[in-house]
Amino acid sequence: MSNYEEQPRAKKTKREAFRLSCLPDDLVMNCLARVSRPDLAALSMVSKRYHSLVASPDLYKIRSLIGRTETYVYVCLRIPTPVPSVRWYILRRRKTLDASDLIQIPSLPSQPLEASSVVVLDCSIYVMGGLIKGEQRSSDVWSLDCRTHVWHPVPSMGAGRAYGAAGVVDGKIYVFGGCDVDDNYGEVFDPEIQTWNPLPPMPKRKKHIHSSMVRDQKVYALDEKERTFYYSPREGKWGTGNRGQLAGYRRDWCMVDNLLFCLSKNGVILWCEPGELDLRETERVMNVEVVRGFTYRSLYQNLFLSRLVHYGDQIIDRWEEKWIMDGRPPFKIPKCWKKFRFERLRPGARMCSSGGKIVLFWDKISLEGYLHHIWWAEISWERLQGGEIWGYIERSNIVMPVEPVKAHKKV
Repeated sequence: MSNYEEQPRAKKTKREAFRLSCLPDDLVMNCLARVSRPDLAALSMVSKRYHSLVASPDLYKIRSLIGRTETYVYVCLRIPTPVPSVRWYILRRRKTLDASDLIQIPSLPSQPLEASSVVVLDCSIYVMGGLIKGEQRSSDVWSLDCRTHVWHPVPSMGAGRAYGAAGVVDGKIYVFGGCDVDDNYGEVFDPEIQTWNPLPPMPKRKKHIHSSMVRDQKVYALDEKERTFYYSPREGKWGTGNRGQLAGYRRDWCMVDNLLFCLSKNGVILWCEPGELDLRETERVMNVEVVRGFTYRSLYQNLFLSRLVHYGDQIIDRWEEKWIMDGRPPFKIPKCWKKFRFERLRPGARMCSSGGKIVLFWDKISLEGYLHHIWWAEISWERLQGGEIWGYIERSNIVMPVEPVKAHKKV
């Protein structure tokens, strides 16, 4: 046994605060590599030196080596204030499973309120086109640097687009549709030389698109009749695929690992093998199945009742035109009731993939009837021996503060 005799404590002296800026860049970068992404974006605003270090690719190589890589979901909300605006948020997953929230980041004041196409390339989010004042198609393109949360202008597209398909293949951005028939139907953007170039002409142009995804180095899109078509950059040609069931109207198609998922108007998550998109001998209806196994039984009911998705007047007017063309009588009700009727026929929640999992957002009116909440859920999944796909809710909670119903936010 050893004895330990406590030494008398020295008098406390006032110590100067340690200044990180006194260290050389390589040491500062090693310190910054251990800071969370949202805090890094804030630090980048402190000085030009920090901005340069945060934007450096070397910083993210260090983060990868020490196991500090993070996956974030960015959310764009349409805020229906007296002057509607668009705000961007980042989903912060906290260690406590029921404490995640949305952190507001700098938004783009000139972003159209609806119908923009969005893709992710390297460390940036590209926002392309959209509708200005609900009518005029925009050709503007902006990129958000996810390291510093600073917006940068990008050369404009050759045509104004709204609700166009978009995807990234081999480091280039491909967009098509959502434009006038006489415009360039498809374009490709090369970020290395910052130029847009037209794609080969499409034999039969489809103007209205509601979903798009990338699979097997091809950019797929679904038109308003649930028919699939694609552009293959490596082959330099267009192609057609199978079709979905129009009665089930689906959206937010996304690849998660090696399966394709989508959300139906009934609030049900569906899945299928990626090969279901491809046309073989003749066109057929895609074989999709329901994701089962949720312990949170009311999830599908909440997704069905959600009205989080913004549908603009242009989409609703087009729906009414088709309604009349099919031989049905025109609606003799106010526009707000038309919108309510239309939203009941379309998915009202949003879905995406992140880190090999499914991420959902929906809104919910409280039992009191006057409070509005935005919820999220992160879902893992597995394939059982019989071939069924079962989903498991790993975390779920309210991510937006309580808001009055009159300030209903849309994604």
